[in-house]
Amino acid sequence: MLIFFKSLVALSILIFIVGLIKPKWILFWMKQPDRLIATSVGLLLFMASWTGIAKLTLKPKAPQAVQHSERSVDEQNTLQLGR
Repeated sequence: MLIFFKSLVALSILIFIVGLIKPKWILFWMKQPDRLIATSVGLLLFMASWTGIAKLTLKPKAPQAVQHSERSVDEQNTLQLGR
């Protein structure tokens, strides 16, 4: 699956560059293809593929223990202006 997302990154870069030069090649089904739409497709594909890579490779952090302070709630909410 990771190889799929990495190849999708390469494909999205190719779509972005080709969409800037010849948007008709990317949006072949449209009568009047636009460079903005063609490059937007490439950028959205790029962001989606990097999100998939990050979801597969990054591990979530372990939850940290909650430290209870010895101060009351009112003392915690007061501003410490005289540092």
